Amino acid sequence: MTDKTPRRRDSAKQASNAVKPRPSIIPFETRYQTQKELLLAVLERQFQYGKWVLSSLLTVHAGSLLAISQAGSATARLYQACGPLLIYGVATTLAAGGLAYVNFSFAANLYNDYLRDIRHGKEPVKKGWKSVVVNLTLYLTPLVAIASLTLFFAAAVRAVSVI
Repeated sequence: MTDKTPRRRDSAKQASNAVKPRPSIIPFETRYQTQKELLLAVLERQFQYGKWVLSSLLTVHAGSLLAISQAGSATARLYQACGPLLIYGVATTLAAGGLAYVNFSFAANLYNDYLRDIRHGKEPVKKGWKSVVVNLTLYLTPLVAIASLTLFFAAAVRAVSVI
């Protein structure tokens, strides 16, 4: 038979076995400098990538609108078939740019909080709502950019069917 008597826990023993966070073996000055360099490198690369994606998408959409305006006798038919999709593509590209800007701003602020925590000798912790905004915009921005690219391809398919 099984014994159903509840086990007694010794609170003193349990308290001594509790895992306490150990301080990092890396000096705070080194951690601060490394985190600062990582911050600058990440922000620079995020900015360059965002700039490249936005300029590419704006170029294909605006270039297509320019090509439609230069199409001669097919301009009206092409604009009627493709124009709205390309204009929506420009709008979604600008929305992706706005989301990227929000992401860059909140990520920089979050990294700054990490640096401040390290500078004051504390372990950096994620701030709840800032992390949520950074993660949300990080994953939402490429989806909006993909939607913009999809609008471009849909416009191209319509253009081929009109010509």
